[in-house]
Amino acid sequence: MRRVTKHEKVAEVFAKLDAFPKTLDDAKETSSSGGAVTMLAAVLITLLVGSEVAYYTGTEVRYEYEVDREFQRNMNMRLDITVAMKCGYLGADYVDVSGNSSDETTRGLVMEPSHFDLAPNQKEWLAKFQESKKSMGSRGLDSLQRFLTIDPMSTLMPAATSVIEGEHDACRIHGSIPIAKVAANFHITAGKSIHHARGHAHLAHIVPPNEVNFSHRIDRLSFSDEEIGGHTLDGDCQVADDRFSMYQYFIKVVPTSTQSLKQKQPFISNQYSVTEQKTVVNHNRGSGGLPGVYFKYDLEPITVRVVEVRRSFVRFLIRLCGIAGGVFATSGMLHQTITNMIVSFKPQTSNLPSSSPQKALP
Repeated sequence: MRRVTKHEKVAEVFAKLDAFPKTLDDAKETSSSGGAVTMLAAVLITLLVGSEVAYYTGTEVRYEYEVDREFQRNMNMRLDITVAMKCGYLGADYVDVSGNSSDETTRGLVMEPSHFDLAPNQKEWLAKFQESKKSMGSRGLDSLQRFLTIDPMSTLMPAATSVIEGEHDACRIHGSIPIAKVAANFHITAGKSIHHARGHAHLAHIVPPNEVNFSHRIDRLSFSDEEIGGHTLDGDCQVADDRFSMYQYFIKVVPTSTQSLKQKQPFISNQYSVTEQKTVVNHNRGSGGLPGVYFKYDLEPITVRVVEVRRSFVRFLIRLCGIAGGVFATSGMLHQTITNMIVSFKPQTSNLPSSSPQKALP
């Protein structure tokens, strides 16, 4: 008698634990319906695995929200606005809730004569930029793709390639304003401003009424330190149908950080959403205020982090196992259903032996 080795004993123990018993080839029964279902399952698994691989090789964007803890972070408001009035009739002022106020001379803004009409190449750029904003969405927080993939040069108004004839009929106000991280109001109104202990006053009464026209074009308005991507009001143009029109932009600034896979450090910015409102100032009808362009902004206490990440490899393997197991289980049930239907519709034949006919008695 042959002596059983230790390895054979171990193999016998593991054989008893086998949860996948094998069937002898002589006991297996194949059918054409089973082959068709197997081919269908193989094709389906191939398609699903291919789509899953394409999904895994891509990236996803995650949005994370938390309370803004940077109370002392300074901000800059960058703007480039053209108003259809001469610079001598305009005043630009900044007022925040802490009582700070200043005009364009103390804030570093530049007011230079310009033309409200654009050169042909500028009109072409503006039309393409507005169409791009319309297709991508021009309100609310910018997505990571929109904020980082747009060419920075394509979001800035190009210089005119041809000379615009005629006298300057507009004023271009541009520059960067250092602002505190509090709610504030930046406005452009008729008449220069005079500052006093309680704020400031505008000398609007010295401006001829026929010179008042607050049609304006916003080439750039951002709260970020770098000129990257397009922002909500960039490329916005308003043509006033009344000389005493007042345009108000209520802005909600959201501290935002964006980081793509190619970036080692996140880009810190301040995105914003805006609500526009237009009214016509008529003191005889009870509507107060001064005609002009007002940007009233406030900051949200929530910080948004937008991060581009790769998908998990472990989750990818789990999804592949789910695909294979699910398709095989479903194909098994489908094959069993087809087999039962074939058996139920197949005519049954009796297995009992037929009796011989009896002979007639004479």
